[in-house]
Amino acid sequence: MYTQTVRQLLLIMHLSGLILMVGTTVAAFVTFRAFTNRVNVKSDNATGLLQLLTTLDPIKGIGGILLILSGLGLTFITGWVFLHMLWLQLKLSLVLLLPLNEILIGKKQLKKLKAAFFESNPDSTAVIKKTVPKIARFYTIQLLLFLAILVIAVLKFN
Repeated sequence: MYTQTVRQLLLIMHLSGLILMVGTTVAAFVTFRAFTNRVNVKSDNATGLLQLLTTLDPIKGIGGILLILSGLGLTFITGWVFLHMLWLQLKLSLVLLLPLNEILIGKKQLKKLKAAFFESNPDSTAVIKKTVPKIARFYTIQLLLFLAILVIAVLKFN
């Protein structure tokens, strides 16, 4: 009974971490879209939206930590059995792509966007126009990765 209770608690943690990560990514994407609409019309709200966008990262990080720790716990409790299954290997591969995409594309482009937005440089408008499609593509990839992870976790094919 003890093992079953721990497994259920770990599963709750796992799903909570996933919900935090997906929810924060969706919120960041919606905020980014609102930001791009405000930048095009030179609204004062754009600054606040850009700052909100950068403050969502720690929440995503907490979700990621919950997801990793609970995933390791679930793997340990099940005796490492699922690691040999194709569906989990694919899921883990996609999970690894999430932080890679975040680090290599998302953070880098968001940093460029923030720097260009707060500079009063004539070149900053061009930089913003270049980074906006890249960030939109980043969020689309993240959301598609989350969808693929969910589909694989539910179907559990071999």
